[in-house]
Amino acid sequence: MKRALVFGLLLLSLPALARRPPRSSSATVSTPTTFATFNYQFSQTERIEVASGKTIVSAIGRGHTPWMGWFPLRISVDNTMGPKQTVKLTFRTFGGSGGNTEVSRSVEVEAGARLAFSMPVPAENRYGSLEASSPAIGKQSGQVSFTSIYDRNRLVLAYGTPEAFEAFVDQKPDNSSGEDQVVTLPLEEAPTELTAYLGTHAVVIVDPRGFEGLNEAQRRALEAWVATGGTLMLRSLPRTAGALPLLAGEDAIQPYGLGHLTLRTESVNLPQIPEARMPVAPMGQQETSRSYATNGTASYTALLPQALVPVGRFLFIITLFTLLIGPGSVWIARRRGPAVLLATIPATAFATCGVILGSSLLLDGFTVHGATYGYTLLDRAHNRAITVGLNAWYANLAPRGASFESTTALIAPQRSGDATPIDVEWGDGARYRSGFIPSRTYREWGVASVEATRARLVVKQKGDGFSLQNALGHRIDVVWVRVGEDLFVAKDVRDGGEVTLQHDDRVDETKLGVPGYRRFVESQWRPLVMAPLGDGEFLASLEGRGFVSTGGVAMTLHEGRHVVRGEVER
Repeated sequence: MKRALVFGLLLLSLPALARRPPRSSSATVSTPTTFATFNYQFSQTERIEVASGKTIVSAIGRGHTPWMGWFPLRISVDNTMGPKQTVKLTFRTFGGSGGNTEVSRSVEVEAGARLAFSMPVPAENRYGSLEASSPAIGKQSGQVSFTSIYDRNRLVLAYGTPEAFEAFVDQKPDNSSGEDQVVTLPLEEAPTELTAYLGTHAVVIVDPRGFEGLNEAQRRALEAWVATGGTLMLRSLPRTAGALPLLAGEDAIQPYGLGHLTLRTESVNLPQIPEARMPVAPMGQQETSRSYATNGTASYTALLPQALVPVGRFLFIITLFTLLIGPGSVWIARRRGPAVLLATIPATAFATCGVILGSSLLLDGFTVHGATYGYTLLDRAHNRAITVGLNAWYANLAPRGASFESTTALIAPQRSGDATPIDVEWGDGARYRSGFIPSRTYREWGVASVEATRARLVVKQKGDGFSLQNALGHRIDVVWVRVGEDLFVAKDVRDGGEVTLQHDDRVDETKLGVPGYRRFVESQWRPLVMAPLGDGEFLASLEGRGFVSTGGVAMTLHEGRHVVRGEVER
């Protein structure tokens, strides 16, 4: 009797079990690396005079920079004796590991005012000349240098005083052998661009004013960095509603978008918090071996066919050229005499060069070829797309440049540990000029961004089932949606299309692959793909340009694959 009762209960539970998607043994969610042992010292800085006179310009130098990424170059303008003016600051690096780079920013300074600000500079550009120019200053400059941490060490950015940080973490610095570096700066000098945080392992606010002490632009940049994979540590949560829009509770350590938000408690200190990493590692080029790699070590496969030399085409043209120059010249000399070769040989060489150039223009054209891949968390409640992505480019003729918002950051490819030479002009966002996409050179750029969007998926009741409307702006290859306890799937949904959802029993992770996934930090993208779907959540694979910013560069899209997670609109 008992056996029959148990058997009957199992039969009744089968429909409920079928509605819960089982996960394969390989479908695990990666946990991020924590700080663990934290042996630190405070990064020592010095003020360097750049311009003197009625307007005094200085910069903070000698401090530490990340191993990779960017850092905020801090600049002060004392205009108490000078007139209202626009001052242009230009940081130039010539040669060396950073290549030839020019990073600039123009700021308007009122008469009698003092101004402190920063501009993001590639971390590898540790030595250079900072030039200040304006009608009142003329052109004056000073040498600025920095010290890089090693790739095994961590760099923590602390807003507040060294004494406040020491009391906050309840740990004294080791000024003799501390390998991790803590850079302290006033809350007022926090960067206004997401880019400036890339390469920092954690940001700690020890100033009593907390996160709310930042102005709107500073809060937006810091929140965007945390949402795209950063780690922020606070004394307490902000009292202002919506200051950190992705808060999911009051846990001491909690996911925040693709990153983490932590609170200092008796049981949580720096060694326990997740360590932020560069979200994308674009592939660079080793000039010595002519192989593609990131950091000169891990070899990847190029994501565009234009990145590979067309060996077959060139061999055919060269073979044809050899036959014309060799046996062809002998035949012509016998028929027309040796003197004719003085005209035919140069003409053949010229024609061969023309064929090589013409075939390149015919097949590659004058357009920019591109491929784009990424992982996106769709924050429908605040109409935002939080994206970590990768763009692959190839152009016969280099585009004039690209423009990005302040909450969009680019991650340059590394070439055997050296920086990619680029020119950047900072304003409301960034304008990338020379070096962004060189002519006839395969180039990858990583992207971390938080951008406004109205994209959404709409699920509506339709009879006994549900229908799905695609308003994501891109074609859906496959999408899974959970409504209550039921899991549904839809495939091949065009942009603007509507389909009926079909019952499914599990999410097939193999359908959510992104080419070049090894370039992304696994502990960030795996939770996006592998975490179970809650009621009203969807997980989709899209085709096209997706939500990865391309800076307004017109291109011919070779391929686009994207994974998007979010909540549906009902």
